[in-house]
Amino acid sequence: MKLYGVQFRQKSPQHNLKLVLEFLEKVEENSLVLLPEMWYSGFDYEKLEEHARKTEEVLEVLKDVSRKKSLTLCGTLPEKTKEGIKNTAFLVEDGKIIGKRGKIKLFKPFGEDKYFIPERENSIFKTKFGKVGILICFELRFTDLILELQREKPDIVLVPAQWGYARREHFRVLSKARAIELQAYLIASDTWGEHLGVRYGGNSGIYSPWGEVLSFSEKGDTLLFAEYDPDYLKEVRESLPIKI
Repeated sequence: MKLYGVQFRQKSPQHNLKLVLEFLEKVEENSLVLLPEMWYSGFDYEKLEEHARKTEEVLEVLKDVSRKKSLTLCGTLPEKTKEGIKNTAFLVEDGKIIGKRGKIKLFKPFGEDKYFIPERENSIFKTKFGKVGILICFELRFTDLILELQREKPDIVLVPAQWGYARREHFRVLSKARAIELQAYLIASDTWGEHLGVRYGGNSGIYSPWGEVLSFSEKGDTLLFAEYDPDYLKEVRESLPIKI
């Protein structure tokens, strides 16, 4: 089974969706694929309500691809709820939504707290790959969320992101560190280049439970991939037991 991470430069929603579908055509069946944070629309606050209304339609497209290729897909989209709009990571497997988890730690310097409401639950999801945890972009920095995941021992951690260019080295270092701390495979998918006046950092990667860099891209539209080996995951955890 393969793990994939998608990195691309965002443009219009139509372009973004077309590009993602082209990437999904290239992945092997029965794989796990991570898309970036807000991959369809970006942080287009002026049209956020409009984009949120499109989310159900976009999810139907992902569900169709997931069903045809037996894929597990994840990426965040704006979700309209009774309380307000959430930046939600949807987990789609074999054509069905098997879980979702809104962003808990909103990035105030970018104004996220003015447009989104925070999630409260740091949920873990059971997939055909094992247990999956999610950290959305800025959340990669927060020890409390890491400790919550550590207690649940996820096999794979997904980090959909739109991480700023000036802090790109932080993204690379923290992604690798969290894989080591959690003794899990970690996929970090960022956007790169400028979109809506903001420059994003790229530096997407896939890391092993030992912290090895299995795939990495500093910039450019890239499909990262690596083999998922549950036996190696078990070996790492048995060779260095960590209990809290």
